[in-house]
Amino acid sequence: MRTRGEAGENLKVAGVIAEYNPFHNGHSFHLRETRSLTGAETVVAVMSGDFAQRGEAAFWDKWTRARIAVENGADLVLELPFVYACNNAEYFAKGAVRLLNRLGCVTHLSFGSECGDLGRLSEAAEIIVREPEGFRASLRAFSGKGCSFPKARCEALRELAGTRSADLLKQPNNILAIEYLKQLIMTGSDIRPVTVRRRGAEYDGRNDEARVAGASALRKLFLAGKSKEALAYLPETAARVLSLAENRGLAASQSFYQMIAYALRTKEAKELGDIFSASEGLENRAKAAVERAVDMESLVAAIKSKRYTETRIRRFLLHALFGLEKSSLRSIEESGAAYGRVLALNGRGARILRRIKNGGDPSFHVITNLSKSRRAAEAVWPLLRYDILASDLYNLAKNGEMREDSDYRKKPFVKMD
Repeated sequence: MRTRGEAGENLKVAGVIAEYNPFHNGHSFHLRETRSLTGAETVVAVMSGDFAQRGEAAFWDKWTRARIAVENGADLVLELPFVYACNNAEYFAKGAVRLLNRLGCVTHLSFGSECGDLGRLSEAAEIIVREPEGFRASLRAFSGKGCSFPKARCEALRELAGTRSADLLKQPNNILAIEYLKQLIMTGSDIRPVTVRRRGAEYDGRNDEARVAGASALRKLFLAGKSKEALAYLPETAARVLSLAENRGLAASQSFYQMIAYALRTKEAKELGDIFSASEGLENRAKAAVERAVDMESLVAAIKSKRYTETRIRRFLLHALFGLEKSSLRSIEESGAAYGRVLALNGRGARILRRIKNGGDPSFHVITNLSKSRRAAEAVWPLLRYDILASDLYNLAKNGEMREDSDYRKKPFVKMD
């Protein structure tokens, strides 16, 4: 389905996929470039909720981050369900791209990349999707040598397509870009991809002259207590909101460790082996490590090895806490459960939301008020329940109670035109 404008012309709607943890000047640049390159009237952002892709709590809650996004260029912000948001790059991309597909109105997908070359990224994506025999054989060989999957895939691509292509898999935004392109190919989507080259700073770096800093670099400043310095790299409206908002992810880190330690101690190794991201004995290392760990950092350090990256370990620990099993995610995928959980919007977002609601797909649910959407919630409960649990535990870790900011009480932020 493609939505059309009032005059009957095709309406261009750009989708972006983000975490905005936090929203910074680079994100503002990306949204401006997205409108310029695509001619889109409306920008729909699919944003992770209270937990990020790297297996950590977001520094600020999803409602605060969604509000900032709408105040700085996005028109509609939808939540990426937890089971995809807190997952590896492939699942992160799968959940987000398939959600954009289901909206039925998105004409373009715009994403950042370090290389800024859509042709190179598409070539790498095609190889990984097709998996020619030489690629598969190399992937098995490098995995057999004890390489992590990302490392094995990079080396396999190097053998088949050369260093220039393989080097794409060494930079985080390129990796996600390739995964987005993979999903567009695999789903037969007619959404057109557009890439915006990252400018001024790497993901974990800063460029003081351009006043651009990567999200990782900014989080490090906040962690170091240098909030004033960090806020200088954010748009004025974002800096104002975050200067008033409490840094929940940071404040709750030790509480999450206590929850996770309890989950590891009360589950048998076999149960942990059923957790979605468990494999190759990761569950056994986690069981042994929790006996001597004293906080999250020492727990992760005790589990880490050549085979298990820190990010993979952190995701596994959260999956164990949430009870996300392999069979659960398999059932979710087979059911095709899909919904658009609205976190924030403006006037343009409201107009496109009405079009989505009237799109005629009864299996796709738009949820703006959870308390009033009981029927929709029941239809997608196997997927939605993890989002609600994520918010509950996020709030519990921060302030010791879950009611005040419960998903059943919070409503989307609406920016008046």
